[in-house]
Amino acid sequence: MTEDIFDIVDENDKPIGSLPRSEVHSKGLNHRASHILVFNPDYTKILLQKRSATKDSYPNIYTTSCSGHVDSGETYDIAAVREMKEETGVSIELSSLRKIGKIDACIQTGKEFTFVYELKLPEDTQFNFPPDEVDALEWVRVEDFERMIFKNPKDFTPTFLYVYEYYRVRKFGGNPQNI
Repeated sequence: MTEDIFDIVDENDKPIGSLPRSEVHSKGLNHRASHILVFNPDYTKILLQKRSATKDSYPNIYTTSCSGHVDSGETYDIAAVREMKEETGVSIELSSLRKIGKIDACIQTGKEFTFVYELKLPEDTQFNFPPDEVDALEWVRVEDFERMIFKNPKDFTPTFLYVYEYYRVRKFGGNPQNI
């Protein structure tokens, strides 16, 4: 299996080269990712992704509904649509995504410039995910999810916690707790 190639970007998110995934991560270089927070139509539930036990980082931990790196030459938008198909088996149109905003590369995102999207899907959506990537996709009531974050933050990837806080501030306003 060939290794993914990522664009390395400067502090302004401009490409300055490209390297294999392992090198980008081991050297702590700025790169890009897309994250999609999936909700049911009335926003009472959020779709949580539980990472596979075989993942090299954060195995068996909850993460964003759908997320992934932007491959070299790809846009954030194209990566979001591609990752949705790869991680959930659901094909979407770009127009179904609501763009929330972009987080600058930082320690909390693993040096990733991160574009955050929102997507609404019916709870009866049929998912088909690769077991080497995803252990489960679970609908959870938003208030239960927020209690889970408060009680057991270590059950979630640090990037997911950061992305969700960013989303809440952008969507509802207020004072960010961790941004």
